Amino acid sequence: MKAILYTRVSTKDQSTARQINDMKSLSEFEIAKVFSEKVSGFSVSVDDRPILQEALSYLKTNNIECIMVSEVSRLGRNTHEVLGLIEELKRQNIAIYIHNLGTTINKSESSSEIFTKLIVTIMADLARLESEQMSYRIKSGIKARKANGLTTGRKIGSTESKEKFLSKHADIQKYLTKGYSSREIQKLCKCSPNTIKKVKDYI
Repeated sequence: MKAILYTRVSTKDQSTARQINDMKSLSEFEIAKVFSEKVSGFSVSVDDRPILQEALSYLKTNNIECIMVSEVSRLGRNTHEVLGLIEELKRQNIAIYIHNLGTTINKSESSSEIFTKLIVTIMADLARLESEQMSYRIKSGIKARKANGLTTGRKIGSTESKEKFLSKHADIQKYLTKGYSSREIQKLCKCSPNTIKKVKDYI
């Protein structure tokens, strides 16, 4: 089956290599292209994720039969959006291989479509709840540190090198070189105008 591979991680310091390696070894798929993205699937909608949109456009113009993901949450953590994307792909006769479930949905010959989509719904909901709980724990930890008079950012008086700063904001550099506006980058990268300006100044 001719397929593309879509991988996503939520932060800049994470790697998509494991997702790619796990799925590239599957002999039943002929992988035409790999699309990798570093963006939050919880806070950034499907429509605002440029690499995912590029992957979806590639599907339409290159006779691709399937999109491969490591787990449902790679498509998104908003259950409604994920199910909407699955339905849209079904209308285009595009199957979705979900590696951690070991199943391919939207196949025309599938006899367990309803059961599979129930599993997908549950997995997407669990991913959303996990993300919300993690966000709550982080915010709660920061609040507790502040209450105890502890700092939560970089050590006071310390400085960050230009190289380290730019390495943390590779996504901003990428969008700048592609001609995205500051407003668009703020939305995509969840950053402040000052951060974008600093990246511009450094490069």
